[in-house]
Formats: sequence, structure tokens, C-alpha cells
Amino acid sequence: MRKLLLLFSASLILTSCGSDKNPEKEKAKQDSVITAEKVKQVQEEKKKNPYLIEPPDTNYTGDYLAKYENGNVKFQGFFRFGKRHGQWMAYYANGILWSECFYDKSIRSGASNVYYENGKPNYKGWFKNDLRDSVWTFYDLNGMEIKKVAFKNDEEVSSK
Repeated sequence: MRKLLLLFSASLILTSCGSDKNPEKEKAKQDSVITAEKVKQVQEEKKKNPYLIEPPDTNYTGDYLAKYENGNVKFQGFFRFGKRHGQWMAYYANGILWSECFYDKSIRSGASNVYYENGKPNYKGWFKNDLRDSVWTFYDLNGMEIKKVAFKNDEEVSSK
């Protein structure tokens, strides 16, 4: 009986100490599942909105480049800790510049220029803290100026 009790105790100790669950491996496994789920979620969202821009992960820092099926650049920019930062440019499928905007930690800040598919300007203006600020100029399809609107904190102040 004593031998049986000793054998039982030893097996309990071995099974509790010999657990093959490594916390680092478990975390890595969990992270890979979360990453796979995130990738699937982004793919689903991109099906709904093909112009969606998402970093590879929430802490990604580096260049971003997306292309159309024909090989032309669609989007070009830079992520800093998972947020758009600096100059971002979008292009039409024919390769002509569509828009150019500047970001500071995913907040539009600075010049914003948008163009028609023929390359002529559509509108130009300035963002401050993600709000339209200063004078925005709007153009027709031929690039002729049609209107100027002054904005302050995204509200129209005056129009010409």
C-alpha cells in the first residue's frame, strides 16, 4: 500500500511538472490565431470597399504600396506605429494621380489635392486636425477654377 501511495504521488508530481504547455508557445499560438482572424476580417472588408487601407498589423511601421491587377500603383504611403503618417497618394487604375494628402498619426494635416481621371485638378485645400481649414479651390473637368470656399474648423466661412 505504501509503495502504491508513493508511486501515485510520484506520478502526480511528474505530470504537474512535466506539463508541455509553454506560456510563450501558447501566446504565439494565440497571436497567430488573432492575426489570421484579423487578415480574414480585413479581406472581408476589402471586398466591400476595395479602397480600404489597413496596415499589416496595428504596430506596423514602414512603407505601404498597393497595386491594381494591371500592376499600376493604387496607393502609396507610410505607416508609423499602424497609423498613416506623411504623404499618401492614390492613383486611378490608368496610373494618373487621383489624390495626395498629408497625415500626422492618421489625422489629415496639411495640403490635400484631388484630381479628375484626366489629370486636371478637382479641388485643392488644407486640413488642420482632420478638419478643412483655409481656402479651398474647386475646378471643373477642364481644370478651370469654378469656386473658392473659405473654411474654418470644417465650417464654411465665405464663398466666391
